[in-house]
Amino acid sequence: MRQHQPPGGWIRRSLRRFGLGRNPMRRCTDRLQMITRAAAVAALLVGGPAAAAAAGHAVYLSGLRAGRAQAAAWRGIPAVVLRVTPLATGWYRSMPPPAWLSVRWTSPARTTRTGETMGTTKVVPDSTITVWIDGHGRLTHRPLSRADVISRAIGAALATPLALALLLAVILRAESLALDRRRLAAWEAEWSAVEPEWTGRQ
Repeated sequence: MRQHQPPGGWIRRSLRRFGLGRNPMRRCTDRLQMITRAAAVAALLVGGPAAAAAAGHAVYLSGLRAGRAQAAAWRGIPAVVLRVTPLATGWYRSMPPPAWLSVRWTSPARTTRTGETMGTTKVVPDSTITVWIDGHGRLTHRPLSRADVISRAIGAALATPLALALLLAVILRAESLALDRRRLAAWEAEWSAVEPEWTGRQ
């Protein structure tokens, strides 16, 4: 036969589980720590998605502005590949390994310049590729594309909740250490008061 549960019994059990019940053995520091932990979990569950969305949106808008500015100020020109130097890495299996490309191009001032840019071992010497130069004719990377911006925004959105979780973990750890010192001090004070009665020493 099932026993009748008093109204609100599950609420009291939940409060006790989170350290908020009327347990005479539970100290104020214990309740404070449980409240802080519950607040941290709530902040992560509620603030994490909001912070991720805000960070992703900010990076997306910033990337779009940077990409437009780069596309307006930079230009793509042909360059001749002089030398291909593969990078020493075994990470790439299904795609051409990356390589440094020594290239030669003609600046807007009609001067011949040389430099290095990133490419792949698929490029061969004496071939012609497109490189990007800034307003001074210096070699630079290609302007940010929409795909690049989206990739950066996704990365920022994924990293933000992790950073928030790490920050909250550091805060909770610092609080735990501070409360542990306070508990130890209180325990030593209480023991100093009762020890003479237990041990008979004055």
